[in-house]
Amino acid sequence: MVRPRSDGSAMGGGRIRTPELLRPVGSSRWGMAAALAVALGAVLTGTALFGRAEWGSAVGLGFVLIAVPEIPTTWRSALHTMGIRAATVVVGGVLVVAGAHNAIVLAGFTVLAAITGALIPGVGATAGLAVVLMSIDLDQDATSMAALWPYLVGIAIVFASWVVWFAISRLRHRIEEEPLPPSSAAGVAHAARVGVAVGLAVSVAALLPADMVGGHWLVTSVLLTIQPSQAETGLRLAQRLSGNAVGAVIAAALLGTHPSAPVVIGLTVVLFLMAMALRPVNYTWWAIAGPPVLLVISEYPDLFPWYEGAVRLAMNFVGALIVALMVFVVPSIMPTWLRQR
Repeated sequence: MVRPRSDGSAMGGGRIRTPELLRPVGSSRWGMAAALAVALGAVLTGTALFGRAEWGSAVGLGFVLIAVPEIPTTWRSALHTMGIRAATVVVGGVLVVAGAHNAIVLAGFTVLAAITGALIPGVGATAGLAVVLMSIDLDQDATSMAALWPYLVGIAIVFASWVVWFAISRLRHRIEEEPLPPSSAAGVAHAARVGVAVGLAVSVAALLPADMVGGHWLVTSVLLTIQPSQAETGLRLAQRLSGNAVGAVIAAALLGTHPSAPVVIGLTVVLFLMAMALRPVNYTWWAIAGPPVLLVISEYPDLFPWYEGAVRLAMNFVGALIVALMVFVVPSIMPTWLRQR
């Protein structure tokens, strides 16, 4: 996760400095990213070869929800992280099926998931993302828990991919085991901000035209942008808006040229490789390469219209306004308990 410097200089005296958007904060992970990217490519290719390309979306979504944002390199921390995310995705899927595609019920579940994710260590945005993205991905007639099995397959593939990478890495060099990183639940004030911000995003998305594709990106934008502190949120806002602008151009080129399925899969694998390898270096790289991957997986084997990248970017700007309102404006005018710590 990208963190500002402890002296607060990440904000550049109230402004985000351009170099800060790409300043390395960690090491690249090309080996693990390669293992995950190859596995994702196998998912998209395998489902197509078996004549069930429509399964690729669900399996791929389950895969991405576990793999992102990143997986630790040591086995204890990795199993802990993947296990928490897997349980979160399963619960999210159960809520979506139980909601029976009722818009009001799913809106409530989305807000509840977002608040829960903010309060439980290790869950974070995964809870809200699972509800939002799975509710879009699941068919309207998916009213049985059996409909969740493709997502479970995607989860299992992530575990298997990580184990393969870990085994190869152990053969090449010893990986020192590290204790689980200390983590604590975010404060109630942050959870309240998340809940209100996501609630606003869900409400605005519901007001968008019924035939508009991509309104759910507004909710995911809020979930992925709002952070526990103003400094972290300010940096994440700048990274997402700048990175997604470049990502929208890449998505338009990818979706607009209508490439063949092998080309789509190949480009998706390359973009996912870059996104996962460089995300630990700086979140901006994910903001650039991640959106085209999500757009492909969300609609696979079909493709969104070429302008969907621009729609997603527009939703990010609206989401940024909601986040800025809750994180920067409201605390300045509301009582002390809403102020940033």
